[in-house]
Amino acid sequence: MERHGAPVYVRHEIVHNAHVVNRLKAMGAVFVEELDEIPDGAVTIFSAHGVPRDVVEQAESRALPVFDATCPLVTKVHLHGGRFARDGRAVVLIGHAGHPEVVGTLGQIPAPVHLVATPEDVAALPLPDSAPIASVGG
Repeated sequence: MERHGAPVYVRHEIVHNAHVVNRLKAMGAVFVEELDEIPDGAVTIFSAHGVPRDVVEQAESRALPVFDATCPLVTKVHLHGGRFARDGRAVVLIGHAGHPEVVGTLGQIPAPVHLVATPEDVAALPLPDSAPIASVGG
C-alpha cells in the first residue's frame, strides 16, 4: 500500500491472523471473497492460501494488477499434487471442504483430486487397493 496507495483489494483474508488482517484493513486493504467485487484496474492481492487457476485466468482477463501472496508451502503442495497426477497417481488432498486453501489446491491440480478430512473419508475412497496413491495437504 505504501507503493500503490489505498485501497488495495485482497481476495480472502490474507492470513489466519486477526491482528494482521485488522492492521491491513486500517491501512486501507479491502478484503473480498470474489474478484467481481474488485473494481477494474484495482491492485489485487491473492491471499497466502492460494487461488484456483480459473481465478488467475479471470484476473488476467480483466488485466488486474496482481500480487500473488500464496505461501511457498502452499505452492509446494500445488506443484507436488500436479507432479503426482502427471505420474499417474490418484491424488488425495487432506483438508476441509470450502477452506480457501483447499479450494485453491483443488483448482491448481489439473486432475481429479479426492478430498478427505476424516478416517471415514479415507475408508470410503473409491479407489482399488492396487491404485498408486499420493497425498498432499495436511
